[in-house]
Amino acid sequence: MPIASNMSRLLDKIERRLGTETLGLPDKYNKQSWAKTVICNETLDTFSRFFPRKIPYILGPENKKGPFYLIDENICESFDILGAGDIDWRAWSHDFPGLLFGGGTAAAYDMLSANGMDYETVADVQMGADMASVFSNGIYIEFEPPNMIRLNMVISTKFLLPYSRIPIHLFVKHADNLMTIAPTKMETFEELALGDVATYIFQYLKMFDNLETVYANVDLKLNTLEEAARKRDEIVDRLRQDYVSASNTTQPIMLTVN
Repeated sequence: MPIASNMSRLLDKIERRLGTETLGLPDKYNKQSWAKTVICNETLDTFSRFFPRKIPYILGPENKKGPFYLIDENICESFDILGAGDIDWRAWSHDFPGLLFGGGTAAAYDMLSANGMDYETVADVQMGADMASVFSNGIYIEFEPPNMIRLNMVISTKFLLPYSRIPIHLFVKHADNLMTIAPTKMETFEELALGDVATYIFQYLKMFDNLETVYANVDLKLNTLEEAARKRDEIVDRLRQDYVSASNTTQPIMLTVN
């Protein structure tokens, strides 16, 4: 199925659910305008703030300016950057195995996935983790809008000098073709898009409802649109509640209460 058809299918679904096909809306408010005016500018913005797209990015000496790393201008032009995630420890440790032991960076111990692990080897891995925790020198990423990243460390950033290229994740707005949204999230996204489109149309049509003319009284039956528009706030609240959860892979920290 063509990629472009994802947006077309969504527009057709919204039109069916709202029943707007027979309204004869002007060009500014008909189905052809919803994608650019509403969904790309409003729905994608709201959804991406809670469940952004995660892309890999490398911090290198070529974009280091003082205490900050500047995200490449080409990336900024291609994506709306919303923030930065954690260091990709798995990718980084492949290039620098020394990060696994004694580096004190709380890196994941990928060696546990190797074949032929016996009891003594597992014990060695655990002792290495204990030793690393003693000298823990956690690295914390701070994102400064619109395109600056600072790496903060407990002890000193001089530790990073031998590791000149650091893989991280950037959080960006989802693509206009909707292909970057996970299928498991599309139902929620469709509900949000339905609410945004309903709000857009309702704000226009309500000006003409119950209008008296010399020919007739106008009754547009806007109940369906008004109800769909009202549900938008409920969907945003649901996104806010799911913001820190196991289902949101862009949020590495999950808070639990026992």
